[in-house]
Amino acid sequence: MVLADIIKIWLTDEAIHIETKEGKTGTEYFADYPSLKNATQKQRESYTTSAFGIHWAELDEDLSFGGFFKPKMGKTFSKFKN
Repeated sequence: MVLADIIKIWLTDEAIHIETKEGKTGTEYFADYPSLKNATQKQRESYTTSAFGIHWAELDEDLSFGGFFKPKMGKTFSKFKN
């Protein structure tokens, strides 16, 4: 997936979303990325795009466009007995 395939990028309070020419939408939640989770809205809005993704220079964070459409692994919690 490359920038030429993306027609729209938008932010909500909880996530960043993209839409492709084919009408597919992808979402990445800020809660899954500590630097984005703890960022201000202004910092989140201060991104640039490259051929393959989104970059936040101030936050040192990158998301690839392809990653928006890969299956997400759930968080696994283990219980330990004493």
